[in-house]
Amino acid sequence: MQPNKSQESQLRQYTLAKQQIGELLHAGIQFFEDIKEESIAEQCRTLLVKLAEDRFNLVVVGQFKRGKSSLMNAIIGRDFLPTGLLPLTSAITTLCYGPQEKVILNRAGWVLADEITIPELAEYVTEQGNPGNIKGVIEVRIELPVPFLRRGLYFVDTPGIGSARSENTATTYSFLPESDAVIFVTSVEAPLSEAEEAFLQDVRQYARRLFIVVNKMDLLAPNEHGQVLDYIRTGVSRILGEKDVRIFPLSARLALESKLHGNNHNDASLSGLDMLETALEKFLAEEKSQLFLVAILDRLTRTLSDVELRVNTGKTSPQASLTHLLNLHSRADSIRNDILGVAEVFPVQVETSNDNLQEIEASVFSVVQRQHTPLKARTCPICAAQSQTIFDFFAQYQSKLAKDNDVRQAFVVSKGFCQVHTWQFEQLASPQGISEGYVTFIETVASELRRAAGLTRSQSIKAIGNFLPDGKTCLACRLLRDDEVIQRERLLANISTTDGQEFYRRSLGLCLPHLQAILADKPPKKIREFLLLEQARHFEDLSEDMHNFTLKRDAIRSGLLNSNEENAWRRALVQLVGERTAHKE
Repeated sequence: MQPNKSQESQLRQYTLAKQQIGELLHAGIQFFEDIKEESIAEQCRTLLVKLAEDRFNLVVVGQFKRGKSSLMNAIIGRDFLPTGLLPLTSAITTLCYGPQEKVILNRAGWVLADEITIPELAEYVTEQGNPGNIKGVIEVRIELPVPFLRRGLYFVDTPGIGSARSENTATTYSFLPESDAVIFVTSVEAPLSEAEEAFLQDVRQYARRLFIVVNKMDLLAPNEHGQVLDYIRTGVSRILGEKDVRIFPLSARLALESKLHGNNHNDASLSGLDMLETALEKFLAEEKSQLFLVAILDRLTRTLSDVELRVNTGKTSPQASLTHLLNLHSRADSIRNDILGVAEVFPVQVETSNDNLQEIEASVFSVVQRQHTPLKARTCPICAAQSQTIFDFFAQYQSKLAKDNDVRQAFVVSKGFCQVHTWQFEQLASPQGISEGYVTFIETVASELRRAAGLTRSQSIKAIGNFLPDGKTCLACRLLRDDEVIQRERLLANISTTDGQEFYRRSLGLCLPHLQAILADKPPKKIREFLLLEQARHFEDLSEDMHNFTLKRDAIRSGLLNSNEENAWRRALVQLVGERTAHKE
């Protein structure tokens, strides 16, 4: 089934919002690394990983023996998670989607994860099989081919609070900040105990979406239902500060029996599970994506608020900039408000005028710090200067291309880099930077190719040509052409002096392409003769070094080679055609 336009628009808006949050987290990581707050930077990295994984944690919590595992078994329709009289160990158990049933163990002190079978699960997650968690289980991940778990949903079972095992409560509390939505399970046996009330108050600080489940309704007589549910509803309303709180009364035991055995008298409507499943399906279809992004932003703003407090009280590094922190906080709030509002995070298409394009390119080129031509270089001095220029450009530009939407749009207009500079850029940029920077270009090409499918052959060929860069459009080629003029002027100014000529004699000399370009600038006759005679001497020296290299290698006297003789072959190639890193079309 193809998505409709509304669904495509929502998906696009979600993708763009993710991109903005990713850029914000990158900025946070860089800032905290700069001020030596590595632990805070690591928190931002964790959020970035969560964003990249598209992982949504639907967490089931509750007091010991309220039927959390039974409820999860009922929802997925499989009797996977162990249930019984003894509590689970201090381990998080996560159900997620996978093409085949698989159980992965993460254990303390183990570098690699361990895979077990589903029948072996009880040996690691029950008190009977793993008393006091002596096997050091940190997390159990169960992969299942269950449609409910698709699209990044992680269905998480937590140890019950309030049992004799204090580590169970600690594990559950430590995982609460990771929750995106919470199913809070109580039961009719001891409805909303004092410990549960305190726990629910803590849960509401982290969960933007909360489902209240009252389990084990089958233990009550029908005439007792109303009184017990009213009591629980009143207590939950008081704790949450909300008047109309929806609760989901059910029997996980009856629901699971119905799904496993297909008993007509114990169907989902009688168990009460159908109401919860309907609410969950609606939530996952309509709210999950938005809530996922908001939850990440909420966690980031909590982190920023903590750091701001430490800055204000003088408890953190004096290098920390409160202004920068507040700016990050403001950007997070702005993105959050956009997500919760109706407006798109930013337009899908950004029109870039010629004037605006020139401003963007000027700002991009301004990052290059052009230095004086290095006359002592062991290569063509202009090639050396241009190699540094293009390196500085790529080093700075990859960040701008990944982070700045205007730069990405300008990159599309310029048709990207030529073939040579595309692969030079690839050598320097990271896969992450290329993915972030090129995605707008790739999306635009895809859109234009789809449009070209309805054109004539000649029009289609022309449409493809619109995305093939050349030396006239490639930003790197244009930068190097402009930079070469600057470097030629500087070199001529240098060798017009006695000291400059002495420095030049110690260099390798110009490559033939740059020598030709400088002579085309019509320097004085004395300078022209100096350059030609010096270049002839350089080539004569190269010839001698290459002969010596060959002779000593043939005579098996490699140990007698000096560095000039060993690298003469490469210097000769440079003198003929120039450095490949200084190439322009």
